[in-house]
Amino acid sequence: MRLIFLLALLANVATFAYLRYADSRSGADAQIALLQISPDKVKLVKAGPVAATGREKPALSAACVEWGGFSADDAPKAIAALAKLDLGNRLSQRDSTGNYWVFIPPLKSRADAEKKAGEVRALGIADLYVVLEAGPSQFAVSLGVFKTEDAANNYLAQLRPKGVRSAIVAPYVMAATTFVIREPGDAVTMKLAELKTEFPDAALKAVACADAQSAKN
Repeated sequence: MRLIFLLALLANVATFAYLRYADSRSGADAQIALLQISPDKVKLVKAGPVAATGREKPALSAACVEWGGFSADDAPKAIAALAKLDLGNRLSQRDSTGNYWVFIPPLKSRADAEKKAGEVRALGIADLYVVLEAGPSQFAVSLGVFKTEDAANNYLAQLRPKGVRSAIVAPYVMAATTFVIREPGDAVTMKLAELKTEFPDAALKAVACADAQSAKN
């Protein structure tokens, strides 16, 4: 029940934060920001150290928020923003640097990539995001990062019957950072939704803490 409430709260405050943010933008840019409210974030990451307090709840009973997909340039800025929330041992950081990637190859422009992402979402696949960092993968559509090539190919095989025809599997070479906040509470959740407007390309979502601690395989 706590996770369901957190999901609903995230949806409401993220939409509210977006509406405030959209006032300063217009036309297509505002629509792009709306699509970015809940894109995928890389989930294949290694748990960072968390100080022990003896008061941690069992993972299966807790709700977490994942905020991720940060590039090497944006991660320090996000860390600075999170430091102001005084999260203590409820905050952990996970990083992904390799393995195998399921993705749609880079398109010609951001507009083309956003259009393709929208088409994939319309097929019922929400676990994705558009790569915006400059480099050879800019404007690709990421569908997931996996520990093994077999796992990536299995996921690709699941996407084919749903209508995803242009996705491929390749080694994953980009680094991405995901932050996990355990039992954030309403005030922190609302603050994270506000911060989302400063990092519109990062994914913010509520998950069960057990899911946050595991990777796709």
